[in-house]
Amino acid sequence: MILLVDDEEGYRELIARVLTKAGYEVLQAADGLEALSLLEKSKVDLVISDILMPALNGYALVARLRARWPKMPVILTTGFLSQESAKSMMNGSVDFIPKPIIAETLLDMIQRRTPPPPSH
Repeated sequence: MILLVDDEEGYRELIARVLTKAGYEVLQAADGLEALSLLEKSKVDLVISDILMPALNGYALVARLRARWPKMPVILTTGFLSQESAKSMMNGSVDFIPKPIIAETLLDMIQRRTPPPPSH
């Protein structure tokens, strides 16, 4: 199960469709606080989160994830920071992918971090 966190609903829906088409189950959250609530209730294998969001941004979400679920794979995404800047802020503890997200790049990154989706 992948948790997709982004305050831009249309963009979140688009990425969710890509992931679902690739065979993954997807939960969606509009911000970091909603994501934490879903994580308490669901078995999640990977979190994909935007960085710039209201309420609880991606960096704060990762900090809370690391405190509660230290091994949770995380991919952060943004259209506003350079990948190098974001990586240095997180000390390499997460993967980064710039927006707009290229589906093949995202799927390759997910496959390196999680088990394959269930076969249908």
